[in-house]
Amino acid sequence: MATKERIDKQHRYPWPVIETAVQLYFHENMTYRSVSEKMLAHGVEVSHKTVYEWVQKFGNNVDQKSRKRIPSYEIEESYVKCNGEWKYMYRANDRQSATLSICMREKRNMAAAKSFFKKSLDSL
Repeated sequence: MATKERIDKQHRYPWPVIETAVQLYFHENMTYRSVSEKMLAHGVEVSHKTVYEWVQKFGNNVDQKSRKRIPSYEIEESYVKCNGEWKYMYRANDRQSATLSICMREKRNMAAAKSFFKKSLDSL
């Protein structure tokens, strides 16, 4: 039976603590000291230098892992005139401002929003 090698081998803290600190740094746009203070508030005493080392060592793994789980895009809604008629335009943009999907509806209601989200999530 092959054993999976741990990427946090020879570290004092368990992987969930390391992963949480790195995610705080990337996703909450916090400084290393802020991450250290937030971890201390949750009962984990870690220096900002250690958080820096974790981000340098595990940053790519954690960032890629979280990107796969949670799609990141912005939704814009505007009211535009198209062929002489006013319509609601929904547009989804990714992190690089590339348009993922566009949807135009005459009414602004729950059914229009649900169909747009379903369509945009299926395209990812």
